[in-house]
Amino acid sequence: MHEEFFSSLKNQKVLLLCHEHADLDSVCSAAIMQRILKSKKINSVIGVPAHANEQASNFFLREKINFVAKPDLEKYSAVLCFDFNDFDQLGALREEFELLLNKKAIRVLSFDHHIAEKTSIDSTSVFVKKAFSTTQLLLDTFSPLFDLKCFFYCALGLIEDTGHFSVGDEKLFLDFSKCLSLSKKSFAEVLSFSKHIVKKGERIALLKAASRTEINEINDVVVASSTVSFFQSQAATKLLDFGADISLVSGFDERANLSVLSCRANSLFKQEKKFNLVRDLLVPLQSRIGGEIGGHSGAAQWKGNYDYLLVLQESMSILHAFFK
Repeated sequence: MHEEFFSSLKNQKVLLLCHEHADLDSVCSAAIMQRILKSKKINSVIGVPAHANEQASNFFLREKINFVAKPDLEKYSAVLCFDFNDFDQLGALREEFELLLNKKAIRVLSFDHHIAEKTSIDSTSVFVKKAFSTTQLLLDTFSPLFDLKCFFYCALGLIEDTGHFSVGDEKLFLDFSKCLSLSKKSFAEVLSFSKHIVKKGERIALLKAASRTEINEINDVVVASSTVSFFQSQAATKLLDFGADISLVSGFDERANLSVLSCRANSLFKQEKKFNLVRDLLVPLQSRIGGEIGGHSGAAQWKGNYDYLLVLQESMSILHAFFK
């Protein structure tokens, strides 16, 4: 499989594309693939639709890795997508991407660990249900080709995309231990790359979310829900820290002109209840109101054209039916 894959990229102009507001898992996955391709004498360029988040930008800077913002897709014949498989994650590049894809002017392959969608970009996407990050997916697929840096980048993706191990299983920790050992990096060095400085705007958003929180008890399940205009995912994570079993935070994303629902579930709780946010909440929600979903059992998101307050109501209705 490996040789066929690399042979298909020979003499191609290859773009390694991260998703909009790229995170550490996305950019580390692209960086891993760039190193592997270079070892096969295949040149490539890392691109982001417009922006990378704080940790990802810091990673590019500290590792001295070049990337292109808003790449001209027409320059490339092969586009490898990392940590996403749907059009909504393309941001400003979506229209051009879809046009070139429909004209079959570019070949696209996605490496992603999220749930498969009806709207997935490419039916041949590399997809592994049990991967906790896209870097872990690459480890499972290409580890014989990894060098020290690749193992380091994989460790970064693993720790960041699991919320510093707020979700995981035995394999996750074995993989992380392996990456840490073979990268010859200390745990402290990995942590230093994933540090998140909470700026004023985020602090205010978290405080607003906390002040607006509603607590619902469904038998012995505690569900915390809130609304905030920005930083929904961070607010949902924080509500778990306060003691919720499940947290739901909705808001309207003005940049995307879409409503957003970020969901989190406590790791021990979801294991005991055999609960999966995607399967048991977001798939039923999507069947009711449409929209796009992504994520995994303990951290997931919905986006769509539906009033964000009504999204919370529909979500609570689904949870009541599930736990009662």
